[in-house]
Amino acid sequence: MRYLPAVVAALLAGSVQAQEHTRYHGAWSGPFLFYVVQQDTGAQGPPAVHPGAMQIDSDGTVRGQVPGAACTMTGSSVDFVSPANASLDLTMSGCKDTRFNGHFSGKLINNPVLKYASLRLSSMRSLDAGTAQISAIMRR
Repeated sequence: MRYLPAVVAALLAGSVQAQEHTRYHGAWSGPFLFYVVQQDTGAQGPPAVHPGAMQIDSDGTVRGQVPGAACTMTGSSVDFVSPANASLDLTMSGCKDTRFNGHFSGKLINNPVLKYASLRLSSMRSLDAGTAQISAIMRR
């Protein structure tokens, strides 16, 4: 019986941590993978990886930075299938590699059990060399 308060506290702490992954809103950070793919041949050139961060406000506003790539992101988000996942429409600007400047759309798919989210974005403009894409495995 004397262990009961400790067990209850441990269970409540786990519940609070799981709740922070039931919605996509909030701060996310992790390594961003920048690459260009061509439909027939796959990746074009070596990918680049840079640490970055993204904030999604409760009103759906998205903002973030990937300092190593000199990229700033702004845009919006809406629920995708559930409140844990998001559809994103972003504008990337200021990127050193200009192929990654412009409008991107994609998904943030949250994994509450493993406590991470997978970000996948594709450029909405076609390049001669393929399509610019950005991916990330992000954590709170």
